Amino acid sequence: MEARPLATPEEAWRIASSLRYRHIEGTVVAVVQDVETKEVLMVGHMDPIAVVLTLTTGLAHYYSTTRKRIWLKGETSGHYQIVKEFRSDCDGDAVVIKVVQIGAACHTGSRSCFESKYSLIKALKLSLRHG
Repeated sequence: MEARPLATPEEAWRIASSLRYRHIEGTVVAVVQDVETKEVLMVGHMDPIAVVLTLTTGLAHYYSTTRKRIWLKGETSGHYQIVKEFRSDCDGDAVVIKVVQIGAACHTGSRSCFESKYSLIKALKLSLRHG
């Protein structure tokens, strides 16, 4: 499947300028969903440049708050996200990106960063057992 731009550079900058970058390092929160199943795959952060790159290339780009730089999802792993839909919330400080996920979305190699339904409960039980 081939990535296609969702907007021209001018449209992308207009969209990026309309968002409110008030989260970590001046970013918006990006919730990423599988376009077909609606499964939440991951949550990332986007600055204005990541938004513009995402909209003009059709490939998901994020701002890494730890590495302090823009990164193309899949640039090292090959696990790209082909963007099919990009929406902002009513406040303009969060976006939902619907994608076709190529390979794993999570850095652990899992399809989703939210694989386990009960990971929090399991972690709590483990800490109580070993604490």
